Amino acid sequence: MIGDRIRTIRIQKKMTLSTLAEKSNVTKSYLSNIERNICSNPTIEFVEKVASALNMKPESLLGWVKEENELSNLEKTFLDMRKYLIFMNDEQLLELKDYMKFILWKKNRTK
Repeated sequence: MIGDRIRTIRIQKKMTLSTLAEKSNVTKSYLSNIERNICSNPTIEFVEKVASALNMKPESLLGWVKEENELSNLEKTFLDMRKYLIFMNDEQLLELKDYMKFILWKKNRTK
């Protein structure tokens, strides 16, 4: 739930409930109710304010996408590869595909 996520991130960032409430310009009691899942359907405006105070994108706070620092090394590698792939032409992509097949063939051959 969103409240659990907010609390976890707030604690990771070593921020008190009061500080987050003040930075996000929401009441401490409402923020506390969200964190304790007493209120579980915050407004978009609330999510945007809290995300901003936590230096996050709203979609990251909601758990829809991961922040850069939440990604595993493998996920970061795939993102880097995606950046390279976007700029490759068809010929380069086919060459890369052949190279990948060769790497897998070589790996399977040595088993």
